[in-house]
Amino acid sequence: MFIHPTAIVDAQVCLNDSLTVGPFCQIEAGVVLGQNVVLESHVILKKGTWLEDGVSVHSFACIGGGPQIKNLNGAFNSGVHVGARTIIREGVTVHRASEADGMTTIGSDCLLMAYSHVGHDCRVGNGCTLANNVLLAGCVHVEDFAFLSGGSMVHQFVTLGESAFVSGNATITMHVPPFVTVLERNRLKNLNVIGLRRRGFSTEEVADVKACYRYVFGHDNLAFQRNAQEALQIALPKTSKGRQFLEFFVKDKSDRGFVYPLSQLRAR
Repeated sequence: MFIHPTAIVDAQVCLNDSLTVGPFCQIEAGVVLGQNVVLESHVILKKGTWLEDGVSVHSFACIGGGPQIKNLNGAFNSGVHVGARTIIREGVTVHRASEADGMTTIGSDCLLMAYSHVGHDCRVGNGCTLANNVLLAGCVHVEDFAFLSGGSMVHQFVTLGESAFVSGNATITMHVPPFVTVLERNRLKNLNVIGLRRRGFSTEEVADVKACYRYVFGHDNLAFQRNAQEALQIALPKTSKGRQFLEFFVKDKSDRGFVYPLSQLRAR
C-alpha cells in the first residue's frame, strides 16, 4: 500500500495492502475500494463511491459528486459503482444517483477518456468507451461495448444499444438501436459491421442482423417499432443477435423515438 502524505483519507475508509493513492487525493467516508485500485494525483472520491478491483483513476477526476439538478431536496444516500479494470482518465466527472439508495453505474473494462462526463442515474455497460469530452446527460443507458467518439453528446433518458458506434461531435436525442453507426444529429448511417466482426460475430449472425435492419428501416413508413414487431411475428430473426436487434424497438422506453436513416430524415 502507498498513500502519499498529502492525500486526505477519511479514517472510516477501509484500506487494503494493494491500494495506491497519489498526491493531494481526497477520499471521503463511505468510499469502498477494491484490490489494486490506483488513484493518481488530485483525485476526489465522494461519499458513496465504490471502485471494484483494478480500477485506475487519473489526475483531477471527481467521482461521486452530487447530481446537477436544481432544487434537489435534502441530502440522501446514493452513489457511483465502477466495475473492475475500468480506466478513468484525466478530468472525468461522474455524478451519483438522484434518488435515495440509487446508483450511477459504470461496468467493467470500460475506458472513460479525458474530460468525459457521466451524469446522475446513468448506466454504462461493460466494455464501453467514452472518448474525450463525451457528455452523457442524466438517466442515459449505454449498453455493452458501445463506442462514443470524441465530443459526442447524449440527451437524458436515451438508450444506446449494444455495440453502437457514435461518431465524433454527434448529438443524440433519440434511442440508438444495437449494432449501428450514428452521426451528426440523430442520423443513422448503417450497421457497425466492422465492430461486430471485431467482437467475433459469426457470418450468420452478421447476415441475420443485416436482414432485420433492412426490415425495420427499409420500409417507406416511419413505424420502426411496428416493423420490428412484424419481423418478430414472422420469425425473421434466425439468431439471438437478430432477435436482440428487433426486441430493442418493442421494449418499453421513453417517448424519445429512434434515430432515422438520412433518406427518411429528409422525408420528414
